[in-house]
Amino acid sequence: MAMVNGYFHSTYYTEPIRFLYTWTIPNLSKLKRDIGGEDLLLPNGKDCSFSLRRDLGDLRLSMKTTCTLLTCSVTIFTCNGVALIRRKFMKTNEVKGGFSYYHLHLMLHDFNDLQNLPGNVLFIVFGIHDPEVMYKNFSTRQNGPKNEYLNYFRKLAADIKNAPDSLWKEKVTLRVGNDTEVVNKAVLCSRSPVFARMLESERQMENCVTIDDVTMEGIRDFVYFLHSGTVLDKDIDSLHNLYYIANKYDVAELFQESRNLLVSKFQPENVCKTLKLSRMFSDDYLNFSAMLFIQSNLRLVVNTEGWIDLMINEPKTAMKIIDFFFLDMKTRLDM
Repeated sequence: MAMVNGYFHSTYYTEPIRFLYTWTIPNLSKLKRDIGGEDLLLPNGKDCSFSLRRDLGDLRLSMKTTCTLLTCSVTIFTCNGVALIRRKFMKTNEVKGGFSYYHLHLMLHDFNDLQNLPGNVLFIVFGIHDPEVMYKNFSTRQNGPKNEYLNYFRKLAADIKNAPDSLWKEKVTLRVGNDTEVVNKAVLCSRSPVFARMLESERQMENCVTIDDVTMEGIRDFVYFLHSGTVLDKDIDSLHNLYYIANKYDVAELFQESRNLLVSKFQPENVCKTLKLSRMFSDDYLNFSAMLFIQSNLRLVVNTEGWIDLMINEPKTAMKIIDFFFLDMKTRLDM
């Protein structure tokens, strides 16, 4: 079963409020059964849930909600932000258990681009208009597993159960300037193949690694995650540091967790910096999520220092976002 992540961003449009729910579908070509997205909770307390089914010749999207007045459009993107399909969700007459149902049926032979997706990853963006929400709300929310740290420890135990006893007794010192932090060697090497190769090298005679491109605070947060499976709730700069460390040292669980938290903390003042970081590591999901947030809140983002920096240093990226914005505007006018 493919892993799925659901995110939504509330936007700053005029009433009625428009919410963007982004669903990422990795390994689309291998999908052979129904899957469900994360549930969406609107500010008025109404629920929405989503499902997808891929058969040999078609793609079926469904939404059920306790809100009776929603309208919803669907845009399907590639991982590099190219819009492939734009359609409206069709509301059915079916009402069951207090839920209203919406469906969209796409024949795959009509959309050849879906057969050869870059990275085999599909982004589905639901534009939801809720007339029952009678106030403006600007926030971002990420729905994800609450007990992910338990999965972390399960994987950790599986990876190091065959490690020699001597490895458990060794410690590794991570040095930044004159400061140091100690981590268990078995834990470090099982979570980071980069550190494992580094410490197995004949040139690495001691269990001490000097790091010159990360702050000591970032290293301490990194070690805390290795030993606990959780990320401390800190500011956006700390998350940027953890995301950088996760990529540099190939720590998959930290990469996923820090990326999810970065998306959940998008604000006009920080999203451009996150966008630049995503492009540094060719992270299509984070890059697309940042672009989608900027596009949805462009009026606020363009008044930030981050946008000015983007215009000065990466004008092509900024113009791609502008093109994305006008594409979305045209799509909504056409629907």
